[in-house]
Amino acid sequence: MSPSLASPSRAGSAHDRPILIVGAGPVGLMMAILLARLGLRSVVVERRLPRQSSAPKAHVINPRSLEICRAAGLDVEEMYARGTPRGEGQHVRFVETLVGYEFGVLPLDVYDAASLDLTPTPLLNLAQPQFEAILEQAAARMPEIEIRRGHTWSACDMMEGAVESTIQTEQSTYRFTSAYLIAADGAGSAVRDRLGFEMDGDPAVRARVTIHFEADLRPIVRNRPGILYWIFDQAAAGTFIAYDAASTWVYSPRAIPATFEREAYSDDHCQALIKRAIGTDDVDLAIRHVVPWMMAAQVAKTYRKGNCFLIGDAAHRFPPTGGLGLNTGLQDAHNLAWKIAAVERGLSTDALLDTYEAERQPIARINTAQSLNNSTRLPHLFKMAQSALEKGDIPATTADAIRAEIDTHRDHFLSTGLQLGFSYGPPVQGPADPSRYEPSVQPGARLPHAWLRHQGKRLSTLDLLDLTRFTLLTGANSSTWRAFAAQAKNTQLVVLDADCQFESPWPAASVLHGTGAILVRPDGHIGIAVLDDSGESQQHARSVLERFMPDQRLTAA
Repeated sequence: MSPSLASPSRAGSAHDRPILIVGAGPVGLMMAILLARLGLRSVVVERRLPRQSSAPKAHVINPRSLEICRAAGLDVEEMYARGTPRGEGQHVRFVETLVGYEFGVLPLDVYDAASLDLTPTPLLNLAQPQFEAILEQAAARMPEIEIRRGHTWSACDMMEGAVESTIQTEQSTYRFTSAYLIAADGAGSAVRDRLGFEMDGDPAVRARVTIHFEADLRPIVRNRPGILYWIFDQAAAGTFIAYDAASTWVYSPRAIPATFEREAYSDDHCQALIKRAIGTDDVDLAIRHVVPWMMAAQVAKTYRKGNCFLIGDAAHRFPPTGGLGLNTGLQDAHNLAWKIAAVERGLSTDALLDTYEAERQPIARINTAQSLNNSTRLPHLFKMAQSALEKGDIPATTADAIRAEIDTHRDHFLSTGLQLGFSYGPPVQGPADPSRYEPSVQPGARLPHAWLRHQGKRLSTLDLLDLTRFTLLTGANSSTWRAFAAQAKNTQLVVLDADCQFESPWPAASVLHGTGAILVRPDGHIGIAVLDDSGESQQHARSVLERFMPDQRLTAA
């Protein structure tokens, strides 16, 4: 469906002034790309210079985030090509050392016919620098986006309908006026701190160290492919992340001093620690980065001040246990971008922008709680395994007890419910079971996926949606909904008639039998689903549209 960008802009809107995004990480870049798809210009400032090397960070891109990438027109197939091959990226292993006794294994992803019925884009393991590179290459091809590296945001003044920022480079300082300021500058956000956004939660859950090293460990893990390896050996307990088994690894030891000193983590010390965790000295490796950091569990008390918004890690800081931080940030951008565009195109009022915090902040709290729960439950598992290792031979009953304990951590690694099953309601809510996604057509839920043939093409139901406007899905039997859609600004009509052939059962199909309809927001979440085209049903749909688009002035069909 081709986006319709013909709607008039407001005087003095972002069409006249670009939107300033601080931070060219994946969340900032995704925000710029989504805004560009919606017809809005942005300037992205990033203090890091081009090609500055850094340790890999996030690595799990979950199905919902990949669906957003797909909706934004990004090359998801390239992402899969660069990511860990499917057979190597589906497991989390709990071992004494990489070559030692294996206590158990859990799935990080389930790639089977049932899972492919839930999403067109299964989970992907892709190192954040590679993901960023794909996003930046896409952004560079968009004339609506300008990326300025080596430019550091330092301050701003809020004005009526605009923000004037101070930006510094090595050579100069300049002022930049933008319609909005989007803070995507990470967990240590300068924008958040300078503007006085307060955080709720624990800023110091646990001190950690990330040791990034290069080594080809394929011969060692060939028979135990995985993404995460939890090492129980007491002398080197910690976690390996296999970004690329042939070259790129991270090791994070569990026990570190209260005060980090780089001298204590010399390359020689890090090499010895890693080799102990591997279980052999017969390996060549090179230390690239040693990065201390503090695990936190915090969510901003507010996401908006005037025309300044927090997204990503600037708005929420999770423990990494669960892989939810980056993905939550990408979904923040998805939620905010279409709302800014609706306001800037004169389709809604400024009040729509307040729904960003109302919808996304509760999701961040849900994901923070799950990530923290994942983290706080791990010490008991380590204690059980280390106690068994100290005694030498591990009896079958002890091994069974540890495997049973490992199985209780399944929702740490297999959180399909959290990834696809959150709902904006109202009320905003997470899934009943973090590990299980139940497709729903309730208001606020993501439109369920199914493959179908539509107008001669194989599509996901998600492909029927338009990033720039609402979509009204209906069956072939209701001319009334056609008339309704014709009157509703910023709404496209998609008729699923008898020629549409579904490859598998679609949970929403029953709504479209007869004269029902589903109204879907630009971000793919359901506004309302009704079973008929009665006057009451149309009024329900009208009220949903008017809640988001009060300037539409809809009239009865």
